[in-house]
Amino acid sequence: MNNVNLFKDHNGLWYTAKDILDKLKEVGAHECDVLFVHTDVAFGTINPELKRKQYLGSLYEILQELNVGTLVFPAFTFSFCNKETYDVKNSRTLMGALNEYIRNQSGVVRSIDPILSVISVGDKANLFDHIGKNSLGVNSAYDILHQQENVKFLFFGAEIGECFTYIHYIEDIMRVPYRFDMPFSGTIIDAVGNKIEDEYKLYAGCAGVKPACSYYFEDYLLENHFLQKTHIGNKPVTCISEKDAYREIRKKIEYNIHYFLEQPFTAEDLVHEYTKGKNGERIISC
Repeated sequence: MNNVNLFKDHNGLWYTAKDILDKLKEVGAHECDVLFVHTDVAFGTINPELKRKQYLGSLYEILQELNVGTLVFPAFTFSFCNKETYDVKNSRTLMGALNEYIRNQSGVVRSIDPILSVISVGDKANLFDHIGKNSLGVNSAYDILHQQENVKFLFFGAEIGECFTYIHYIEDIMRVPYRFDMPFSGTIIDAVGNKIEDEYKLYAGCAGVKPACSYYFEDYLLENHFLQKTHIGNKPVTCISEKDAYREIRKKIEYNIHYFLEQPFTAEDLVHEYTKGKNGERIISC
């Protein structure tokens, strides 16, 4: 691991690869068999002597230095939602620069899900080979993760309140009334170039219901010592076990069905609204 200065924070403090690795171990990111990583890597001002790929490559190397058996990253494309062909090998992920960089590295395997694909590398790189056609619920990537032992979620600069899609998986498993199965169809080009016409479904939010940015849930997890937190440069870094996340999310929904919503829903809010096309034009179906 090349221990050069990678970036400096707003106080002018430089961070090396070792500094970052130490911070990740501080939150226990190395103490698992499978690590699911959400990323937002704008930690500070990048060393001008580094090229962009060198910076991203260094961050990927640091994650590998955790010596976790399997690393998993979201590589969502929402291809079918946008009426686009999903190409397993070539469709760019919308989940950030580091995830896109990792997607193109050797040994990385991508799932065939045309909406919420994931990439994985390591001992169980093929963990998602038999993923189902429900992007959030039973036999989705998150459901497969839930069946594994010793899984953790790492928020590497990303924030739980903005990107914890796993919450929607549990909403699907619990079949909350403010979401519904929305079907999407289209073309998939698989890893060896075969074209497949297929349909997948997503447990989407009803038209009158808006999910909350659940920073209050992060506060709750911290206060109850389920979540470990530190900072790397200008960004927070947090880590939680999958078992703790599952139990606490489910508990909150069981106690208060509106917990992860901006405001309580009414019967009039439960409209099944279908999105069509890149520009977000909508067709409403009650």
